[in-house]
Order: sequence, then structure tokens, then C-alpha cells
Amino acid sequence: MGFIPIILTLSGAIMLFLMVVYQSLQSKKKQFEIRCKETWSGMAKINPEILEATPNFEKIQSTYKTIKSELRDDQLGLYNTEIKRPLQEAKLIRIHFNNLISKKPYSFVVRIFNIQPI
Repeated sequence: MGFIPIILTLSGAIMLFLMVVYQSLQSKKKQFEIRCKETWSGMAKINPEILEATPNFEKIQSTYKTIKSELRDDQLGLYNTEIKRPLQEAKLIRIHFNNLISKKPYSFVVRIFNIQPI
């Protein structure tokens, strides 16, 4: 009779840990996607030829390099606020996410929920 409450408490703590970590990882992934969309919409303001939906991160980075090389002086303020800052935040979120899922207690949750790195 004494072990049942201990087992229930431990299993409840483990389930709570799993749910909190999963929600945190989903939140980081959503933040990453939002920053990518913000960067892409900023790129569309500078270069109106960009009409497609938000592509993958590698396409955003290659487009970023081309837009940066073709930038005019009057577009510099828009570039810093609409493109550069969200892209830097997206890179930072990506690095933190990938480092977090490789660490030991979180890698267990990643395997259970089959979460892929960004």
C-alpha cells in the first residue's frame, strides 16, 4: 500500500515533465516559423518579385544574401528592422532548439514524440 502513492506520484511527475518539454519545443518551433515568415515578408517588401509562400530556411538564407548584395541606401532602415533582426532571431532559435533536443533528458522526449531538428 505504501508503494502505490509513490509510483503514482513519480509517474505523474514524469508525465508532467513530458508535457512541459513537448509544449516548450512546439513553442520554439512555432517562434522559428513566425520569424521565418516575418523575414520573408520583409524580403517581399524590398524585392516584389518574391511571391511564393514561405520556403525552407536555406532558401530564405540564399535569398537574404542576394537581397543584401542588391540593397540600396534608402532601403537600409527597412532591411535592418524587417529582414536582418527576424533572421538573426530565427537563427538563434534554431541553434537553441537543436542544442536543446540533443541534451540528455530532452532527447528522451524527442524520441518519444519523434521531433525532428530544425
